[in-house]
Amino acid sequence: MCRTTAGAKGEQPLKDLLAIEFLYPWVLLGLLALPALAWFQRRPRTVPSLAIPSLAGLGHLGRIPARQRAATHALWTLIPLALLIVGLARPRMPRGDLPDPSKGIDIMLALDFSRSMAETDFRLDRKRVTRRAALEYVTEKFILGRPNDRIGIVCFARNPFLVSPLTLDHRWAIESMHQTDLATGTGIGWAVMAAGNFLRKDSDRSKVVILVTDGDNSSGPRASEIIGQLVRDKVKLYSVLIGPEMVVPSVAANHDLNRAARITGGQFFQANDTRALQGIYNLIDQLEKRDLIQKRFVLWQEFFVWPVALGSLLWLGGWIWNSLLRRTLP
Repeated sequence: MCRTTAGAKGEQPLKDLLAIEFLYPWVLLGLLALPALAWFQRRPRTVPSLAIPSLAGLGHLGRIPARQRAATHALWTLIPLALLIVGLARPRMPRGDLPDPSKGIDIMLALDFSRSMAETDFRLDRKRVTRRAALEYVTEKFILGRPNDRIGIVCFARNPFLVSPLTLDHRWAIESMHQTDLATGTGIGWAVMAAGNFLRKDSDRSKVVILVTDGDNSSGPRASEIIGQLVRDKVKLYSVLIGPEMVVPSVAANHDLNRAARITGGQFFQANDTRALQGIYNLIDQLEKRDLIQKRFVLWQEFFVWPVALGSLLWLGGWIWNSLLRRTLP
């Protein structure tokens, strides 16, 4: 185990090195000119001389080598230039993604948490469970299946109460839902109004309210009476009526939740068991899928400062050495 850990630690610097990218990689082509520059500066140079016929064989003495040694010349000139070229190419390393606010839609879930949701007439994994347990199970799967959407939760009985504002922290929203208690009454109209109010009206995302209830409105206005607010804010309502007894089609056609949903461009559903409820959530999930252009916002760690600073220091050191400290012949 110790060897494996040590090996992993040893491989990390190599992985980091291989992850380095250049913003302007074409600048690195300047490194190809350095060998030519080195040859040009190290070529033999001549000094003025007087040609004498009898001393023609000594003409090569008029050529003297450069004053600086090759290693010193590279240190003070070529290496700083190479470092500056690398710095201008902008080396950097990705350090993670930023959330893209343009992705996904805004969804507010308005969930009935009245006392009647404690009835054990649903089944889950072949066991009898409460309506609330089935609703929470299906809702959790729905939320986790939409990672790009901001999702909020309003639970309601007689009055609505905010459980989670719109958030991308879906685990926190789900945990808050599980910790919510049941209460008395069923104020459907107030719940729809509250869910619409908690949607961000300045957002250019699509906005959806999904209402799930097991009973008729018993407190406050009906959903169809306040639906004008959702229409003005371009919010689509999907309403789901759950319970063991299905409403017959003739009654469902004139049901208040059906009218309210259709006015906003949404739909009305019924579910008498967990599987049906899961199917409705899956259908809503497909109806509200969007073809999104995936944008990637990346956090970068920049490294250009280091080669530029080191190259500048080497160049400055070479200038001080040649101009101030090193004595040169006239």
